[in-house]
Amino acid sequence: MRFCSFEAGGRRSYGLVRADGRIVDLRALLGAEAPASLEDLIEASGEGRVDLAALAARADGAPALDPETVTWRPPVSRPGKVVGVAINNRMGQQVAYRPFAEPAFFLKPATSLTGHGAPVVVRGDYGLTHPEPELAVIIGRRGKAIPEARALEHVFGYTIINDITSPGLKERDSIELVTPPAAGGGYRDLMSWRRVRDAEDARSIYLTYHALSKGTDTFGPIGPWIVTADEIADPNRLAIHSYDGEELVFEDSTANLTFPVERIIAHASDYMTLEPGDILHCGTAMRPAEGGRYRALTQWDLAQARRPMAIEIEGVGRLVNPVEFQP
Repeated sequence: MRFCSFEAGGRRSYGLVRADGRIVDLRALLGAEAPASLEDLIEASGEGRVDLAALAARADGAPALDPETVTWRPPVSRPGKVVGVAINNRMGQQVAYRPFAEPAFFLKPATSLTGHGAPVVVRGDYGLTHPEPELAVIIGRRGKAIPEARALEHVFGYTIINDITSPGLKERDSIELVTPPAAGGGYRDLMSWRRVRDAEDARSIYLTYHALSKGTDTFGPIGPWIVTADEIADPNRLAIHSYDGEELVFEDSTANLTFPVERIIAHASDYMTLEPGDILHCGTAMRPAEGGRYRALTQWDLAQARRPMAIEIEGVGRLVNPVEFQP
C-alpha cells in the first residue's frame, strides 16, 4: 500500500495511492471517522485501531483523483523528529581516519520538509549546496531501547528523502578553538584520537554546527508517498538511482550502508524515544554512475546545475524536485 498527503482544491488531505496511480481521498472516504492526518492514521494503525487491509479494500472502487491535479505534500508534515545518519555509506567510511563504531545522528527540523514536485530554493549566499539521496524510514509504533532483532516491527513504511546539504553554510557555522598550551581535559582529552602534526596543532579543536546546512527551508524534499513495510522484503537491498535532469549521475544501493536499517533504529532508540510518524533517513547514496558527470556529490552544485533532481529507490518510487535559484 502507498499512502500520501496532498492538497487539492485548496483543501489538504491524505490518501491511498492505487495501483493505477490515482489517489483515493481517505478523509472524504472515511468522513467523520477519518483520523485528522496521515500521522494520526499511522499512529492508529500501530496501535491496532485501524486495519490497513480493510481500509484498502474499502478504497477499492471509490472515487479517485488524478495525481496531476494535486499538489504533493510531505507524507508526514509534522514529525516529532527527523533523524539523519551521518556518512552512513561504506565509501565515506573508507576515507575516515576514525570510522564510526555506531551510527552518528543529526536532526533536521520539520520545516525543512517539502513535497514531491516542490522547488528546492537555493540562494546565492548559501554557497555550495548539493543533494544527498536517501531511504527514509517512517516509524509506526512507539519504542524505546528497541532490540535490533525487532526493529523492523516498529516500521510503518519507507519513503524517499533528498537530504539537501550546504557545505557553504556549514563552513560559516564552523569554528576553530585554540586551547591554552597548558590546558587539559574537556574536548582536548576527548579528542585525543585525532591525528595531529605537532603540539601546536594539538591545541586546535574544530567544531561544526549543522542546523542551517541541513535544516534550511526546502532542504528536505520527501515523498511522493510512503510504501508500507510489508511491501519491502529487505530495506537493506534497494537500488538507488539519482538523476541530474535526465542524466543518471549516481547509482548505489542500501546494501552499501555501513549500518543497516535495524541497527539505525535500535541505536537511535537507545537515546531517543521513537514515536509514530518520526522519520529516520538512513545515509547517502554516493556511488558515482559509470561515465557520469560527477565523481562526488559535492560536485553536484545546485547553484550551478539548476536542473530538476530525481531520486528513484527500488520498490519505493521516484521523487522529483526542481531547483529555484535566487541570486
